[in-house]
Amino acid sequence: MNISAETKDYVIGIDIGGTNFRIGGILQDGTLIAEPLKYSSRSMFETGSPIEILGQIISDFTVSYPSYHMKGICIGFPGTVDHAKEKVISCPNLLSFTDLNIAAPLKEVFHVPVVAEHDVLLLLSYDMRQKHLENADCIVSFYVGTGLGNGIFIHGRFLDGKNGVAGELGHIPVYGKAASCPCGNKGCIELFCAGRALERLHDTYMPAIPFADIFTYYKQTPALHEYLDFMAIALSTEINILDPVHIILSGGVVHMKDFPYQELCQKIYTYTRKPYPADSLDFIKGSNHPFAGILGAGIYMWNKLNHKHFKEDKQ
Repeated sequence: MNISAETKDYVIGIDIGGTNFRIGGILQDGTLIAEPLKYSSRSMFETGSPIEILGQIISDFTVSYPSYHMKGICIGFPGTVDHAKEKVISCPNLLSFTDLNIAAPLKEVFHVPVVAEHDVLLLLSYDMRQKHLENADCIVSFYVGTGLGNGIFIHGRFLDGKNGVAGELGHIPVYGKAASCPCGNKGCIELFCAGRALERLHDTYMPAIPFADIFTYYKQTPALHEYLDFMAIALSTEINILDPVHIILSGGVVHMKDFPYQELCQKIYTYTRKPYPADSLDFIKGSNHPFAGILGAGIYMWNKLNHKHFKEDKQ
């Protein structure tokens, strides 16, 4: 089934972060029908039923655009989602969504396909469209923010795994480390190479310096060198396993002022196997678009409606 390219047809893309909630309407050509709306995730979902709150926001949105026809809904979460793309398995930063079926009740209300997805795959969908990579055989993407997000696109589809939770690279355990991770395990590598670790380094070694300027002092700060080493080790581990065609590096940390991007690429090269994949690494810096999550959700949903990148192969 091919969806009509009518300009009045749109899908709703929702990006639910630990801090911000964004919603927008996306046409099939990937453009927004209007400026997305932004709310506070934490205050929005502190009390009440998450399903009812989502339903009301979606309903209000559709009423605001009566001349448009909504064809589907895609919601990105900062956590793991089941293989059926219906249920949030774990969402540490918004616990009210954990173990909650999102898609089924919303589908019953709005009578359109509803997809719940890990937000990293929606960011990857956006970057693939922007960088014209949708026909690439193997892409690995790393979004370094509060945690270490990881999306994999391989042989024409996103890698889900048996339970839908493939790509949890940030939760590789580090030998000798016992710090507790919000996922419930101990010593996960994202505790040493993502946003929480950076905040800890700032508070410990550079409290007088504005957090946004922390990487300006990279060269003279050994703790930041170790931080980048942990990041490179994690990323090169997956690169050595999959030998990808393209490597997307992005996320809030990577886009910070003076982030040592070239040094990270060099460290990844150092830790990857020689001569290959090391000698053919293709690094691509991902987008820093504020609405990338919403736009990626729209691209992802339209692809699903048009049966692109959603092969029915069994895991």
